[in-house]
Amino acid sequence: MAPTTLPLLLTIASLAMLTVTHTLAALLLTSRSHMTWSKVGEASQQLQQAIVEAVEGPLQEKWVVLLVDASAESLLLFDHLLDSLHGGHRPRPLLLLRPGPDWQDHLPPPSVLTGRCAVLLVTASWPSWLAEAGDKWTPAMILVINVNSSWDAAHLMKWPQLQLSPSLTLMEASYSKWSFTPLVYTSRPLSRDCQGHRLTKDLLGVWDVAVFSKENRLFPDRFHTFDGEVLHVASDLDDYPLIYEDGDNVDGTSIRILRSLGSWLNFTFTTTQQAEDGKWGELENGTWNGLLGEVYRSTKNITVNYFTVVYDRLQDFDHTTTYFYEGFGFALRIPPPLPAWMSLLYPFTPVLWACVGSALLLTTPTLYFLTRAASHNRASIQDAAITVFRSLVRQSSPRVPEVGAVRLLLAPWWVGCLILVVTYTCNLIAVLTVPVFPSTISTIEGLALSQFRMSMVDYGEFVPEALATSQDRYLKALGDRMDLVFNHKDDDVSYGELLQLCLDGGHAITDTYSYLRNLLEEDVRTSETTYMLREQVYSGALAFFLPKHTPWRPRLDQGIRRLVEAGLVNKWYFDIMGDVATPGRQSSKGAASEKPLTLPNLQGPFLLLSIGLLAAFPLFLGELVTQ
Repeated sequence: MAPTTLPLLLTIASLAMLTVTHTLAALLLTSRSHMTWSKVGEASQQLQQAIVEAVEGPLQEKWVVLLVDASAESLLLFDHLLDSLHGGHRPRPLLLLRPGPDWQDHLPPPSVLTGRCAVLLVTASWPSWLAEAGDKWTPAMILVINVNSSWDAAHLMKWPQLQLSPSLTLMEASYSKWSFTPLVYTSRPLSRDCQGHRLTKDLLGVWDVAVFSKENRLFPDRFHTFDGEVLHVASDLDDYPLIYEDGDNVDGTSIRILRSLGSWLNFTFTTTQQAEDGKWGELENGTWNGLLGEVYRSTKNITVNYFTVVYDRLQDFDHTTTYFYEGFGFALRIPPPLPAWMSLLYPFTPVLWACVGSALLLTTPTLYFLTRAASHNRASIQDAAITVFRSLVRQSSPRVPEVGAVRLLLAPWWVGCLILVVTYTCNLIAVLTVPVFPSTISTIEGLALSQFRMSMVDYGEFVPEALATSQDRYLKALGDRMDLVFNHKDDDVSYGELLQLCLDGGHAITDTYSYLRNLLEEDVRTSETTYMLREQVYSGALAFFLPKHTPWRPRLDQGIRRLVEAGLVNKWYFDIMGDVATPGRQSSKGAASEKPLTLPNLQGPFLLLSIGLLAAFPLFLGELVTQ
C-alpha cells in the first residue's frame, strides 16, 4: 500500500464512524420522543377518563360549566371529551366556554352559579384572562383541572378569586415511570404545615372513582378547622346586650356566640372600641363608612353589632344565618299624676258617673209619686231623696214601705246600689293608695297622632331615613318630626342629651329595643319616670356581616344554627338582661311596697266635707231666720 493511501483510508473510516454515530443518535432521539409522546397521550387519556368519572359520579346532580383555557386544548382531546360527557348515562346541562370577549356574559345566573352549578376550569398554564373576572365569577364549586404535568398549579390555587369559592379542588395531571393516574388536591387556606406555610394545595390522594364517588369526598370541607386563625372584629362596645365592656373584659350575646364558635372551630378574635369615624355603617356618597366600611374594605373580617338583614347590605356583604329578632323601641316620659283632690271621682269613668246621676234623678221622683199615689199620705220629695240616697252610702232604711209597688221598685235599686258601692269602694282603695296617671300612649298610631317629637342619636342607622320615606302615614309622621342628636365620640354625652330630651317631656326617643330598655333602667333619672311602648318598628333578623363571598361563612352558619336550636342564644340574652328583659317590669316598681296614707291621698274627702259645711251653714242661718 502506498504511503499516500493511508491518510485517505483513515479519513474514509472516520466519516463512516461519524455517519453511524449520527444515525444511532437520531434513532435514539426518535425512540425517546415516541416514548414521551406515548406517556403524554396516556396521561391525557387517564385525565380525560377521570373528568368523565367525576362528572358522572360526584357531580351527577350538578350543572357543569366547562371553562377551557387555550393552553389546554393542545394537550387534551376536547371533542372526544365532550362526546363522552354528552353520551353518558346521566345527561345533564353542560356548558362549554372558551375565553373571549364578554365570556362572563354567557355564565349561568348567580342563583345557579352559587347553587346547582359546578365549574370545571381546564388549563395548562396561568389563565391570565381570569384576572378580568368580576363579581360574576363567584361559583360555589370549582374543580381546577391542570392538564400540564410540568406546570405546578399551586400559584393558581392561591389566586384570591378562586379562594372565594367554598368548594375548591385541583385535579392535576401527573405521570412517572410507573403511574399516569391524576392527583387530587384541595385548598385549606386557614391551615398551615409544620413550617407555617398555608396549605393552599393539600394532597387528597390519587384519583380513584371509588374513593371520590361522593360530592363531599371530592370537595371536602376546606374549613373544618381555622387552625388558630385570629379574626379581627369591627365592633362598637356600646351595644348592650350584644357587645359591651364588662370591666376589663368584653361580653355580650354576640361575644358569647363568637367564643363558642371559636372553641369549636379553633380561632380567636380581636375587638375594637369603635370605628375610626365613630359610626356604625351607612352608604355615604356611594361608600360604606363606620364598622360596615371596615368590613367592606376587608380591613376587618366580621362585625357582630346590631345589624339587621336589609336590602342595601345584602348587595355588598355576606351575612350569617340569623340568631335573634328585635326591632326599634320607643320611650316616653310618664305623664304626671292627676290631681289628688279629684280622687273621689277616679273610681268611675265619666260615663258611669253620668249613669249613676241619671238613675238618682229618675228613681227619686218615681219613688215619690208611687208613695203618694198608693198610701195617700203626704210624703215629701225630700223623704224620697233621702231614702234613695241611703242605699248609696250603705245606710239602712228605718222601715220597709208596705206598698207593693214601692217594694218592687226598691228591691232592684238596693241590689244595684250594693254592686255600685262595693265596686266603688274597691276602686277607691286603689285610687287612694296608688297615684292615678292619665292614659298613656301604647301604640305607634297613638304616638304619631300625639304632639311628641322624635329623637335619636345619629350613629348611622337607617331608621331616620326609613321613617321619613315610609309609605305608612303614621311612620312618616314620626319621621317628619325627627330631631337627631349629634353622635359625640363619648357615647355618654350623646345618650345623656337624648335622655334629657325625653325627661323634658317633649320628645319620644328611639333606639334598639333591648339597648334602650337597659339604658333607661341604668339611669337614675329615667328608671322610675319613663316607660316604653310594647310595639316595635323595623323588627328584623340580626346577623353577623362579612365581606362579600366569604368562603368560610357556611361553617359559621352551621355553628350559629346549632346554638339557636339548642336555646343557648336566648339563654345568654336573658342572663345578660336579667329582670330588665321582662316586659312591664318598670310599671310594676313599688307596687308591692306598703306606705301610710298622707293628706294628699285624702284631699277629696276633706274637700267634699268642706263643701258640705259651706253649703249647710247658709241653710242653717236661713232656718234660724225663718223660725
